[in-house]
Amino acid sequence: MVTMQERLRQHKRRRRIRFVCRLVSLVLLVYGLHYGWNYIHRTDLAIGTITIHGSSLLTEKEAIELGGSAPPFNFFNVSRSRLEEALKHDIRFQDTRVDYHWPTNYEVYVKEREPALYVANSYRSYLQLDYNGLVMNVTTGIPDGKAPVLVGAQCGNVFLGDKVDNKNVVYILQFLQQLSGEARDRIAEIAIDNRQEAKLRMRGSFPILLGPVSKLPEKATVFMTVFQEIKNKNIQAEYIDLTFAKPYIKLIPKKDKK
Repeated sequence: MVTMQERLRQHKRRRRIRFVCRLVSLVLLVYGLHYGWNYIHRTDLAIGTITIHGSSLLTEKEAIELGGSAPPFNFFNVSRSRLEEALKHDIRFQDTRVDYHWPTNYEVYVKEREPALYVANSYRSYLQLDYNGLVMNVTTGIPDGKAPVLVGAQCGNVFLGDKVDNKNVVYILQFLQQLSGEARDRIAEIAIDNRQEAKLRMRGSFPILLGPVSKLPEKATVFMTVFQEIKNKNIQAEYIDLTFAKPYIKLIPKKDKK
């Protein structure tokens, strides 16, 4: 017959065994979680995908690094908020967005800034501006024909990422914003003279007089009307004058045949 004391000892023994089992289970669980956490955060482990839309400038490698990790893409190592913040301050891009898609995918959408104008700087260099007047690049010369050159205006001490406040430059940009992409691509140079009168030259064509720089944004509509009329015509002209309400074309006089 089992005595009361023996029953108490057996009960205590079973409690100790249960406690030890629970403790071992807890240790194994903590170890498993720790191991799993370290495993999924390995820098050489690829988990998920990151896709770039709308840009050839931003590479997958760069996006991963901006998110705080190193290739390959590991969803658990790349910070979405950190990537969004870095892209937000990247002057190459005008608009950016990072979307999350279940289970481990990032979709990165970016809109690149478009060069609108080259203008001289105080340091014998040229500023590449976007349509909002933000300095996209600073160069010692004109590296390409992606944007027209502005002659007769300088922006002073302006640096990369700054926004110009030169009124004449602002007027020019407001004018260009209203033109079609085809028309903008055909403009090679815009000049401002001492009287603050603007003149532009189309690529391989004659100049177009635009009048006061301050009135330039108001000339965009009439300029587009004239451009549509002459863009595919071989007009032999000295210039087109848009200074007044009615456009005037100064034709090159024909030589008399003898």
